[in-house]
Amino acid sequence: MSEDKSLSGKNALVIGGGSGMGAAAALALARSGAQVAVSGRREGKLREIAEGAPQGALLQGYAADVRDRGSLTALFEWHDSNFPSLDIFINAAGINIPNRTMEDLSPNDWDKVIGINLTGAYDCLRLAIERMRPRKDGLVVMINSVSGKRSNPLGGVAYNASKFGMTALGACVAEEERENGIRITNIFPGEVNTPILDQRPVPPTEEHRAGILQSEDIAAAVLMLAKLDSRAHVPELVIKPTSQSYL
Repeated sequence: MSEDKSLSGKNALVIGGGSGMGAAAALALARSGAQVAVSGRREGKLREIAEGAPQGALLQGYAADVRDRGSLTALFEWHDSNFPSLDIFINAAGINIPNRTMEDLSPNDWDKVIGINLTGAYDCLRLAIERMRPRKDGLVVMINSVSGKRSNPLGGVAYNASKFGMTALGACVAEEERENGIRITNIFPGEVNTPILDQRPVPPTEEHRAGILQSEDIAAAVLMLAKLDSRAHVPELVIKPTSQSYL
């Protein structure tokens, strides 16, 4: 694989692309020559991202809500009508909540986190592989979290449960679809400086944010996966801040 390998001719869809890691991944793919559709709930944010694409790049936005199956179906049908194929699918949709302990976690907050982080991941994955299976080719990148490998109090009950479920979802479907040429990767980032940090009970300082991963680091990992030959599959990828322990 060459670092300069172009993604020209590849068509990508990024969900959860209105900010953070999803937005960075969409822009990185567009800069490398892919035709990119980016989706999120806020049309204004999607317009900003499209306007930030390099001159000559194709990056289109389409507003959709990962919690709404009808909205997701409409998104994928729009993609079918505007792009010749779905070669690369990135799921970066995810949330957390301030009340994270079992004592403080309400049923409504549980449903919200599981609905977006896990059920939304299932719905998106189902729609993506339906389009990849007939072509016997495709890359799915699920931007997960180290909380999907190691439960920790900071992430909280609902978030940890949703991310462990996402890990199992990606691994099971990857095994089912490998003979169909579909590669599914769970990326497990450690702390990343994204808006989700604002949902912590005590948001981190600017100094702390500067010393952890940035969205561009995750985008670089996505780009590496997208440029691998289709014979190569990376099931899991952990990426963490250098200064933080993984023991």
